[in-house]
Amino acid sequence: METIFDFLSVLLFIAAVSMFFVRFRHENPPLAPYIVISLVCAVGNYLGNNGGGVAAVALLIAASFLLLHLAGEPYRESAGE
Repeated sequence: METIFDFLSVLLFIAAVSMFFVRFRHENPPLAPYIVISLVCAVGNYLGNNGGGVAAVALLIAASFLLLHLAGEPYRESAGE
């Protein structure tokens, strides 16, 4: 980890993966938002390391807000009960 973008991308990726596994234990969450967050982490890290700092920060902030939105969603009710 050489730059701040490496640290922020890895931290956001770990948060997204852990949120997915927590949700997966209780329900069957959609996979698409978590894939989007992972791809944004990779693109943000690439842009940050290659001179696109403003775009990288904007992408990582947007992915953070998407993760916060996913964290704030209530769990689905069980249909079988």
